[in-house]
Amino acid sequence: MPDAPAPAESVTVGEVPGNPRAAAALRPWVHDLIGDDIDQLIGKCWTIEPEHAREMYADKADILAAVAQPGIDGQFAVSWKGPVRSVSVKRAEIASGYACPYVDATGSVNSYTAADARYAVQRYLSRWIGKPVAADDIEGKYPLVCAGSVLANNPGRLTGVTAFGALTSKSTGDTDVEVSGPVTNSSNVTQPMTFSLSIGAGGYCINNISG
Repeated sequence: MPDAPAPAESVTVGEVPGNPRAAAALRPWVHDLIGDDIDQLIGKCWTIEPEHAREMYADKADILAAVAQPGIDGQFAVSWKGPVRSVSVKRAEIASGYACPYVDATGSVNSYTAADARYAVQRYLSRWIGKPVAADDIEGKYPLVCAGSVLANNPGRLTGVTAFGALTSKSTGDTDVEVSGPVTNSSNVTQPMTFSLSIGAGGYCINNISG
């Protein structure tokens, strides 16, 4: 039989020197992780592509071993490194008070995938059509546009968008991705659009839109 989850009060989250809010924001996520309702956890972690989150959060034992270590406050994120897995949370996640982390094999570069890039575009388009994936999913709290990009200088590029269809992606470099899909405007005209994305401080961000 599988081991019973550790009781919440026994879970240790290592403190982060100089950043006490980090461990406090990760702790409620860890308590939910050791519960049995993975669907509820995935729902709370709406900033991360759902299937990717489900995959990353499967290895509970090694995640708990990682978060028990002292945290490290890096340039863009806070991380806890264990012998097998490393857990990292972005600053926007810490600010929210409920930090949904990315989980990587310790020593790997990053865990971002093409699915994450498509999900960033899905979230961005969902905002424009008035159906964000969560009420808090706004640019001011969770930036999806790359700072200093062409799109940042033309924030109203998608004004009038009313719907969008299935999204596809292709790699255009070591980490850059193009995501494409049909987008419908208020005149009921549908045309293909392509979103160029790079990995920034908060994960995939959108540089430009063509089409």
